[in-house]
Amino acid sequence: MTKKMKKQSKKNIEQINIYRAIKSSFLLSLCIPIIMLIYGITVWDNALLKIIFIFGLLIFEIIQVTYCVVLYIQVKNNEFDSYFVLYMSYYTITIIMLMLASGFDMKAFSSEIIYMAACAYFVFVPVILERERLIMVTIISVIMISMVVIFKMNVRTVVDVCVIQIGTVFLSRYQHNVSFTKERMSSTLKKKTDVSEHDPLTGLYNRRALEQKANAIWPYCERNKVSVGILAIDIDFFKKYNDAFGHPKGDECLKMVAEVLKNSAQRKTDIVTRTGGEEFIIFVQNTDEQNIVQLALKIRRNLEAKAIPHAYKLVSNNVTISIGAATFVPGYGKSFEKLYEEADKALYAAKNNGRNCIVYNGNLYGRIKNGIAQVITM
Repeated sequence: MTKKMKKQSKKNIEQINIYRAIKSSFLLSLCIPIIMLIYGITVWDNALLKIIFIFGLLIFEIIQVTYCVVLYIQVKNNEFDSYFVLYMSYYTITIIMLMLASGFDMKAFSSEIIYMAACAYFVFVPVILERERLIMVTIISVIMISMVVIFKMNVRTVVDVCVIQIGTVFLSRYQHNVSFTKERMSSTLKKKTDVSEHDPLTGLYNRRALEQKANAIWPYCERNKVSVGILAIDIDFFKKYNDAFGHPKGDECLKMVAEVLKNSAQRKTDIVTRTGGEEFIIFVQNTDEQNIVQLALKIRRNLEAKAIPHAYKLVSNNVTISIGAATFVPGYGKSFEKLYEEADKALYAAKNNGRNCIVYNGNLYGRIKNGIAQVITM
């Protein structure tokens, strides 16, 4: 595996931690202090020590809850890079507290239940990488050895601790390998899927992905009477652009137009596609005449703002587009292919009426005269 792939795998594994980590964090922020409090109240007779102990637990509880809140905020804001650093520091503190609680449990109640629960948490709750796993195994081992010496535990307890600790080492290694292999296979599959569904030049979806996604959501739209629409888009006189500037510049132009389309159609349900050459399709849901025309005009304005020079100045000094729009509510006789066909016919009407405009339902939008957008009924 290359360094780049390893880095991506690490990032993906870090994100796998998120939801399990936060859920377990909230539970542990409650459980550990309660366990420690029970120990302090039942075992220690000195009132001053109890007060100090309870005060320490309160501080720990505040730290735990604060960590949980900050982690949750980072997840909501997609701040995954700083999340991992914070999570690992929190995780280390939690493991240490679990080990201390385990030592108290063994000393006071001759029980290894908390220790086994702590080891299970270490193995199954987070998914950490090999370096971090070895560090945590070392910390756990040092703490437990220290507990055995400080509390002068009996031989049976020492043997149990050793057996559990050895099992934890091997199980954590196995869990690490399973998780990492699963994530790597998932990343490979996703990469292959992305290659098959995306246009290599612009990064937009290709025709295959468009048809798959449209066919997947079509039954839902038909069942719930959700209106759908298509913008069929063509770069005006793109062949002349290539002839004048060359194909490398033409590729750069396609990328800039694709960027405009992607930045203009930003709803999660919007599907922006390059279907071939200088042709693009945007598939939208829950739209109507006003919304789809507004989106088309927005795209046109955003492209004008780019001011990409064009050698063929019959329409404009800069690169322009023609757009055909169509909408309807899916139903009998109203398939995706039919919608595509209507948008394509509107696109040809836009081309035949001077280009650099939008056609929807027989109306022509966006013709510029004296700097003012015109609306012309055809």
